[in-house]
Parts: sequence; structure tokens; C-alpha cells
Amino acid sequence: MRELRSEPYIWVTWLTKLLAGESACEWSAWFRAHHKDYDKLPVDFDLAKWTMEHGELVNSRREQLRDEGYDVYIEDENAFRRIGKTGIVVSGKPDILAIRDGQGVIEDCKTGRPRISDQLQVLVYMLLLPINNERCKNVALSGRVVYRTSTVDIPMTALDDAFREGFVELIHRVGGDSPLAKVPLWSECRWCDIGPADCLYRVTEPPESVEAQTDLF
Repeated sequence: MRELRSEPYIWVTWLTKLLAGESACEWSAWFRAHHKDYDKLPVDFDLAKWTMEHGELVNSRREQLRDEGYDVYIEDENAFRRIGKTGIVVSGKPDILAIRDGQGVIEDCKTGRPRISDQLQVLVYMLLLPINNERCKNVALSGRVVYRTSTVDIPMTALDDAFREGFVELIHRVGGDSPLAKVPLWSECRWCDIGPADCLYRVTEPPESVEAQTDLF
């Protein structure tokens, strides 16, 4: 049964597609930030397959980095919870933190196709993970998104004022009291576990084809 949270709580991945412009429904992030234990719908996603493939990629990277002389920390070892001055909580769990000779890299492993939101997710980790983290003290951090056949390096310079301002502004909106706009789209609703009891505008069927013939050209 749906309950209000005692304070706004935001998981990093609820934000990154919004930051990248890959998702439009800010309301879904706002709802999750303010509610827990709501009735969740099953989504069209093979969690077991993803867990296996993701675990294989993380473990492979861990061994590669260890062979290169890094101290490597994975997943739960990197979990963080950051509480802002507004009381909003932001949590996340980078796949990998690797440190060697005062240099560190935060990696996130992705089994799907590359997205801009993947890079923004790592940037958020680069911003928040070092806060009050002894492992990251006096360590120069960079980031990296690791795919099955490629990698994308993210320098610390990408963590600029524009990114920080956009991230903080979105945190305040998603964690704020006022509900944000609903944008019901099949492309997003099909992956959303918020059911019709809480979202009356949920789109449950794909749109009809927009294909038509024309004499214009």
C-alpha cells in the first residue's frame, strides 16, 4: 500500500534520462521520490538475464583492473547516501571504483546500447561518491562507461558548472513538494512500474501507426 516517505528520496538512475532529455515524464521520478510501497506493475524486462550479463561484465572489468595494479571496489562497496541541506536524499551505487597511485576511475557497466544518460550517470557518481569518502581522499577521479565492445572515457573537466547547476535544479524539482508534469508516452509507460491506481494517464497500448500515403511528394 502506497506510503509517503518521511523525506524525499531519489535514486540516481531516476534522474539521468531526464537530464539527458531521453525521458519526458518528470512526474514518475517525483512520485517515486515521495512515495514508497506502492503497487508495482511487472514490466517487459528480463531481470534475470540482465543480472547475469551485467554481473559477468562487472566481474570481467574487476579482474582486468586488478591485473593492471588497481585496488578495485565493486557495487555494494560503493553504495552512497547523500543528504542535502534541504533534506532531500540522493543515493546510488557505482559498479566499480578503481584506485592506483593517487588516480581513480569510477566505472559503470552497461549491457545495452550506448546512451548519453549513461555518461551523465557516471558524472553524478563522480560528483557525489567522493563526498566524505575516505577511499577517494586525495584521489584524482575520472569516469568511464564500459560496454561489451567499447568504452567511453569521462574526464573530470566534464564535471563543470553547467552540469552541476542542471543537476541541482533537477534535484530540487524532483524532491520538491509540487507534483511535476505527467507526460504519458507508450515508449516510457511500458517500462514504468507505477500502475493505473496511482497514474490514471498511463498509456497501456502502443500508438496506432502514423503511416499514410500522400500526393505531396
